[in-house]
Amino acid sequence: KQYMKDDIEERELRVLNRNFSMAEYSESWTKLERYLFIEIYNVIKDFYLSKSSENIKTFSSENILLTLSINDLDNSLFKKKNKQRDLLTAAEGLSEKRISLVTIDDDGQYGFDFISIFPRITYNPSKDKQNMYVKIPNEIYEQMVPIKSYCQLDLKLLSEFGSGNTIRLYEIFKSYAFKKTFDMGFNELRKQLGFFYEGNYQEWKHFNAKVLKPAVKEINSHKQYDIEVFYEKRRGLDKISFTIKTHRAQDLSKIQVLNLNELIDETVRKPNLIQQKYIETVLLFCKKDSSISNEKELIEWIVSDLINQQAKLEAKFNFKHSMNAISKQVRSGSYTQPYSHKYLVIDSVTFDPIIYEEIKKMDREGLHDVIKDQYSSEQIRANHFGFILNSKNLY
Repeated sequence: KQYMKDDIEERELRVLNRNFSMAEYSESWTKLERYLFIEIYNVIKDFYLSKSSENIKTFSSENILLTLSINDLDNSLFKKKNKQRDLLTAAEGLSEKRISLVTIDDDGQYGFDFISIFPRITYNPSKDKQNMYVKIPNEIYEQMVPIKSYCQLDLKLLSEFGSGNTIRLYEIFKSYAFKKTFDMGFNELRKQLGFFYEGNYQEWKHFNAKVLKPAVKEINSHKQYDIEVFYEKRRGLDKISFTIKTHRAQDLSKIQVLNLNELIDETVRKPNLIQQKYIETVLLFCKKDSSISNEKELIEWIVSDLINQQAKLEAKFNFKHSMNAISKQVRSGSYTQPYSHKYLVIDSVTFDPIIYEEIKKMDREGLHDVIKDQYSSEQIRANHFGFILNSKNLY
């Protein structure tokens, strides 16, 4: 009994967004494909939970590029002396995976949206023998983050289950475990397993005999570590009724994820982890078009402008839009000084004859919005142009 208790306590969990785990797929999954998917997901999850950005290479509004350590993968999932070949096969399978959204309107017109989950997976041992590189589009990674609800998967069970179908069903059952009982249509379940668009297991008796019954039996054989599943389907009805019994309580407290639009404390002046990586990625791409001599100072300027924009726009602030505007200025070479950086650290602002002349010139041209962007409200008042704060551009 003590051995079993210790074994349970040592088990490692993986968190998966509940809504994403119930997505519909165009293809079914092998065991190794789904395992790699969950490990990739874990890298993104740790990034958004501010645990680690070590495996995040770039992060932008278009995609995330991350690394997955080859040596950290569970070797028990690979055939002996055939790991590289198995990895190739699984990666190729992942590259073909997509989420399929197909609708039919009242006029019989089809609507569809096919989103590739992993448009690029790279492993080049001559350049980096330790890591596989995975690119994920923003349509996918924004849905992967466990913001509102999530389920917890036992990592050891994932390696012990005999098929990808069992792992997918385990995810689905875990996603509904908080309800204890739920109904699901036969074809809806086939879509979540990837069988519907493949045209596989169209008859209930074959699906039940080859997929559902063996998977439930395997999951229940490990029930002491997690959940136990019961189900029935009445003759003539499409729906399947499931009951989930939880044998191991898990912490279901709300997970706090990072947000790009999160306020940056102007006293600490430190963006959160995903904001930092986003800024670094923007500058990485800017370096391809322009020379950046002092990146550290430039980041300080950017942080100052972001803080200033947050104060001005409040709830309307959009981190991505602000960074896009800054990126354009950096690329064009016009971002030569920050709008607010040097003024945020000054305790008291006094009259400055140089600033006075600059504001005066812009005031004559009616560029009031430019003045308010370039100078703080304290500076504008200190240099006798307070009336501009309540004005609009003349042109």
